This record gives sequence, structure tokens and C-alpha cells, in this order.
Amino acid sequence: MFTQTFRRQLGLHLALIGLFAGSVPPAVQAEDFSPSILHKIQTANERIEMTVNSSRLLTLDLKIPRAQVNNKDVVDLTALSPNVIQIFAKKAGITQVNLWDEKNQIHSIDVAVFGDARELNLVLQQQFPHATVMVRPSANSVILSGFVPEPDQAAQIQLIAQDYYPKVVNLLKVGGVQQILLHVKVVEVSRTKLRELGFDFWTGNKSFFLSSTVSGLAVPNASPSGVFGPTGLETARFGVVSDNFAFFGLIDALREYDLAKIMAEPTLVTVSGRPAFFNSGGEFPILIPAGLGTVSVEFKKFGTQVDFVPIVLGNGNIRLEVKPRVSFVDPSLSVTAQGITVPGLNVREVDTGVEMKAGQTFAIAGLVQNRLETTNRGIPYLADLPYVGAAFRKTHEKNNEVELVVMVTPELVDPMDACDVPPCVPGSASRSPSDCDLYWKGHVEVPSCGPCSAGDCLWGGEGSNHMMGPGPETIPTPAPGANGAKPGESGPANGTSSSSPPRTSARTSSSNLAYPSSVAAGSPSQYSRPRPQDPRSTASASKQPAEPSLIGPVGYDAAK
Repeated sequence: MFTQTFRRQLGLHLALIGLFAGSVPPAVQAEDFSPSILHKIQTANERIEMTVNSSRLLTLDLKIPRAQVNNKDVVDLTALSPNVIQIFAKKAGITQVNLWDEKNQIHSIDVAVFGDARELNLVLQQQFPHATVMVRPSANSVILSGFVPEPDQAAQIQLIAQDYYPKVVNLLKVGGVQQILLHVKVVEVSRTKLRELGFDFWTGNKSFFLSSTVSGLAVPNASPSGVFGPTGLETARFGVVSDNFAFFGLIDALREYDLAKIMAEPTLVTVSGRPAFFNSGGEFPILIPAGLGTVSVEFKKFGTQVDFVPIVLGNGNIRLEVKPRVSFVDPSLSVTAQGITVPGLNVREVDTGVEMKAGQTFAIAGLVQNRLETTNRGIPYLADLPYVGAAFRKTHEKNNEVELVVMVTPELVDPMDACDVPPCVPGSASRSPSDCDLYWKGHVEVPSCGPCSAGDCLWGGEGSNHMMGPGPETIPTPAPGANGAKPGESGPANGTSSSSPPRTSARTSSSNLAYPSSVAAGSPSQYSRPRPQDPRSTASASKQPAEPSLIGPVGYDAAK
């Protein structure tokens, strides 16, 4: 009995709750839905985007007596209340949903359904929290857009996306400013082989003469005897002279081998998207004849030049518009006009665009050329005779082989910190010699004394002349035997002169010779401290002989 009464009361309460809920205005019901799920239609044409296996709620201020979907395979409609319709995305595609209200007005909603990429988006957010990546799936691929802080992250994001989709369209861009270091290497080897043979002669007596100048080794005189004078191009002369007969001969027999090697390695740094230009060479003047007997001067550049524009792409690649140029003055290409000689230029130039990853090398240009020139000039019929015809002809053969390659290597770089800057630069390990070293010993360079010394330095004595450290304070030379110095030793125990600057703590530690920190002047330890040595040279002292302290005319840096 109690159970039946309880059921009747419970049913009555539920009926009242349902009646009360049905009488609630639509605006109040809309507040119960999440704003990300509920979409209120306010215009006649609207557009929404959905993900597969997700749902949205469409609501109107008026009741919706009729609804229609064009493609039921893409979305499905379900009425939840008189003015709320649930739309469920079934598969990727685009369709249109039409809703009619009580006033018979049509509301069209374009629905675009994309693939479910929420798992991929969640993985990317966890692995790359500082990147802003938008994942947009399509029918058979996925589109990645947004910004990443580093170029390497773009390639890593693409690899992760390929595990979910077979095809990835990478539209990511690298945020911030990227600096690119470009290495350009131009290498050319030219080999020339020259062979020539020519013969000119003159013979005769008082009554007759015969001469041949087909080789251009002699110039006939204006005298009736026809005796010629040599031009200086011959390699050998000979003659036979008697009382009534003379014979003179000029021979041009030459074999020549020429070898030319050109290797230029310019390096240039710039930011992404900014053009950069580098020129190592000079300019030479060219006189250009003008009107009224005047001339104008124009300068032409020569040397090694690099002009390039780098662009860092979102997939980690670097697009280069590069134009390297190597040129030098070639007197053989000069032109003379109106008494003015204009020199010519021998140029190697490339203008192209490539795309590669940082650290990769691309051979953007190459050339293999073999040029053979042969000249056979002589007197007709006589020059064609075997053996004997060599006296009446000149033979010239020139074979030129050229191999050329141009390579570029881009790198992403960052500026160095103060602790990473090397203290020694090229040429800092040597200095100008003293008068004695230069005039009497013939040295053009001698080792310098300082942090960049090679380890064999003459402290004190003639020719030391090392640079002083910062500050005007100097250390006086202690008396013999002071501060641990043995009798008979001059100056400090490390052999420094009285004009030596205060030593630093970096000189006492073989592992930190690059960046010294100051030590108070006048410290007793500075006089008894031995001069530091490079541990590498100490370890190999028993195996290799010590380097000489002074190097001859070849130069100290070159000898090392």
C-alpha cells in the first residue's frame, strides 16, 4: 500500500516538473547549453564548421516547424524541442541545412565538416607548447599552418602529422628573425699545353739570295740584299758564313705547360629576406673617349663578389637567390682605341636560385671544357712536303682544359657570447722583427709574446718588444734572490724582464689561457710563478723536437 502511494506521488511530481519545463521560455532553455555547442541563428545565411563525430545545436527565437538537409550522408538532424535542432556530423564534406520558422522564412546554414584531428592537435600542443599550429584536415591530407619559433620544429611537426595522414601540406612559418651564414666556394683549374715549331732562313751571296719569313721570326730589310733582322721571338739562331756564301736560320721550337688554380671561399651573414652583398677586390679605372678630345673615367669592379637573398621556409628549407662572381684583370683581353688601352676582365659568374636545408651543400654550377686549337701555316706545295716541308711552315697547337665548380652551403647561425669569442686572430702569433732580425738574420716575422704566443717566446733581450697590458702600473724587477729567485738568475723566476706587464691568473692555468682575470699588481706569487705552457706541447715534447723561436723569410704563420 505504501509503495503504490509513493509511486503515485512520484509520478505526479515528475509530471509537474515536465509541465513546468515545457512552459519555460526558449531563452531560458538556451542558457542550459554550452556556448561552444549552441549556435543561435540570427541571419538568413550563415556558416558553421564541424569535426567528424561531433554535434552542434541550432536554435531560433521562433519555432521550427520544418527542417531539411541536402546531403544526409554528411550530417544528420534531430529535433530536441520546438526551436532547437541537433546537427550531427557523420563524415567529412560540405552540405547545407535549411530551416523554416513560423513566419515561413527560410534560414540556410552552410555546414563544413572536417576530419577529426583533435588527437593530432593535442599531441602537437603537448610537444610544442611555444608553437602556434592550426591543423585543418581535408579529404586525403592535412594542412598545417601557423608559426613555429625554430625551423627544426617545422620538420618535426611534419613528421608527427605524417603518422596520422598520408599527405601533409606544410604551410608553417618560422617566427622571429633567422640569420643565415652562406659559404660559397669557387674552384677552377685550368691547364694549358702549347707546342709550336717554326723556321725562317736567309741564304745567298753577292749575286742571289733566298729567304723565308713564314714563321714571323724575322723582318726583311729594305736593302737589295734582302738580309732580314730577327724579331726576338725565335728560340735559337745559327748561321754559316764563308767568303762568297752565307746562310742564317731562326728556329722557334717551344713547348709550354701552364697551370692556373683559382679558389675563392667568401662567407657572408644576413637575415632572412634581406639582400646581402660582399666584394673583396677593387676597382680599376677605364678611360672612355668622349667628344671634343676629352675622356671620361669609369670604374669597374673586380675580385670576389657574392650577392644573395636567403628566405627561411616553414618546412626548415632555405631558399637562396645567389649570384657569386669571381673576376680578375686579363691583359690579353685588352682593347686599344684612339691610343687608349682598355683592359679586359676574365669573369666567372653564376646567377641562380636553389632550395635546400641548413647545412647541406649544393653545386649550383660546373664546367668541364676542353679546347684544342691547331694552326699550320706555310708556303704552298713546299710546306706539304714530308720532313723537308718543316723548313717552309709553322705549326702551332694549343690545348686548354678547364674544370670549374661553384658550391654553396647555407647555415642558420646565432651570435657568439663573450666567452665563445676566440682571443687570437690570424697574425696575432707573430710580430714585426727588430732591426737585427730583419737585416742580419733575414726574418720577416718573429713569434710574439702574449696569450696568442706559440709557446717559444723571447722574454726580454733584443727583439722582445711585446705589447704592454692595460694600465700604467708596471712591476719592478726584484733583487737577485728575492721572492724565491736563485742567485745568478736575472729578474723573476719565469724569466720576464723588468718591463713585463703584470701577469694574470689566466697565465697560471693551462686550461684557461683565453680569458684572463686580473690579479693585484705586486703580488709575490707573480715573481715565483713559472711561465705557463700548453699541455699539448708538454705532452708531445718527448716525441717531437721543439720548434725554432725564429722562422726565416717564409713567415712564422706559414711555417706553423
